[in-house]
Amino acid sequence: MKIRQFVNRSSGFSLVELMIVVVVIALLAAIAIPSYSNYMLKSRRVDGVSFLTEVAGEQIRFSSEYNRFATTMAELGYGDAATANSDEGFYTVSIATSNGDQSYVLTATPVAGGPQANDTECAVLTLNSSSQKTVSGTATPADCW
Repeated sequence: MKIRQFVNRSSGFSLVELMIVVVVIALLAAIAIPSYSNYMLKSRRVDGVSFLTEVAGEQIRFSSEYNRFATTMAELGYGDAATANSDEGFYTVSIATSNGDQSYVLTATPVAGGPQANDTECAVLTLNSSSQKTVSGTATPADCW
């Protein structure tokens, strides 16, 4: 009586199985990377929005004391320059005044070469003394603010 021995020929993955795994990983990466990039742009945009809101509050305080709006960021206590970087450093904020310093427009521009420079939806954020919010990108102000 002969005893048959079974030989286990399965030793690892076949090339087809490995290629299927690679394709699945590539598809997941093709979906995840753009979504993550878009998420990061939106989260960094909050830095510019919050800094504009903060500076607008400082403008109101300044106006109540001096009966005019500040013309530079230095007058509001943000360093000694006409512009100032936002808290996280993704935006540069500047002030433009008109009507004898009785109105202002705050502009948040992405720092050149920074990660927000690629934000085409909400490129430049603006806020004026009438609380009107605008953007220079392809999105609407409601989407960016």
